[in-house]
Amino acid sequence: MNSTAVLDRDTGRLPLPGPSASSSTWSDFGCRVNARPPAELFERYERSRFLYPAKRARIAPYRSLILENWQRARQAGELLLYEVSREEPDGGWASLTSWRSTHAGWQTQHLVSSGTLLGGRAVMLAAQAVRAARAGRSGDVAQQNWFSPGNRFAALAFGGMTERIGPERSLIVPGAYVMVPAPLAAALRRGGRERPVVELDGGACPELAGLARACRGEVYVRAEGLDRDDLRLDDVDRLYRLVGLRRHRRIWVQYDAGGRLRAAALAHRGPLGFNFSFLENRCDLLVSPELDEAEAQRALDALIAAASTAYEDFEPGCVPVAGETPMDRLVRAGAEPVRPYTRALWLAEAYPDVYRHIDSLYARRLRGRGQHPRRTP
Repeated sequence: MNSTAVLDRDTGRLPLPGPSASSSTWSDFGCRVNARPPAELFERYERSRFLYPAKRARIAPYRSLILENWQRARQAGELLLYEVSREEPDGGWASLTSWRSTHAGWQTQHLVSSGTLLGGRAVMLAAQAVRAARAGRSGDVAQQNWFSPGNRFAALAFGGMTERIGPERSLIVPGAYVMVPAPLAAALRRGGRERPVVELDGGACPELAGLARACRGEVYVRAEGLDRDDLRLDDVDRLYRLVGLRRHRRIWVQYDAGGRLRAAALAHRGPLGFNFSFLENRCDLLVSPELDEAEAQRALDALIAAASTAYEDFEPGCVPVAGETPMDRLVRAGAEPVRPYTRALWLAEAYPDVYRHIDSLYARRLRGRGQHPRRTP
């Protein structure tokens, strides 16, 4: 099927493949992959105002490096990063990108729909159907998307997943996201007066998986590969090295007096600008719900201080910190609040249900002929 297929005005739908079609391809949805150079794609992002002033200013000093990283990743086809797009005869277009975040986990992002509901619907449905069709070969485990809770369409599409898909196969995690300047991260060191922080090696750590389950549940553990014996993502890093890039993770943990693991920092490092908020390089914090506020804040300080060593070569000169623990105190101390983010995660076995959920949302909008969905980060 091509992009000129006719909309069924009664149902608000296009005759696209079903969510469980075992042979779905991008072209079935009128979509193409990596059809335009990254520089042209970025220009479209700007014209559509997806790159709003604050985000444009954030990436401006590193734009050439970010473009190079995208271009290098493209050399691997769909192995590391790919952009799915659809062009409409009237000039409307839509785009969605995905990049490999863990062994078999993908971050799906940058949904941009300019002048077309049909295009936005097509790229989103294709992202579920094609990966579902390939799941047996690719070993997909999960996808995730980070969105601003103020984005109404994203809140419906991703924030409503747990109700529609169920908590066994999907997860919603609200949280804060701040940039901690390197000097502030260094100032958080306590000179050994607090409980020590230990860096894990690359092997499996059931205690870390247990903490992650207590904080966020099994879906998070699987999506982030914390149930595997390659916590440093060495296998993923080897794939990225094929095109001269890196993707790895370092993990620090803190134990209480009884020897129980109570907090952790997962320092993700990857090609700068795969996500325009630098989420590919986030330091993800896990703090046991059993800790009181003061204990949690002390653990947060110690973990950020330790993890800052993983960011000594990070071009923006900061530690991008994400987590549920309130970070107002860090902001008062000089950290930059980026924006609140909610992350949605869903397992591969839920792809067909996510397809139906997204299809239903777009069908309602198409019947009402409302404005095209707002763009997600």
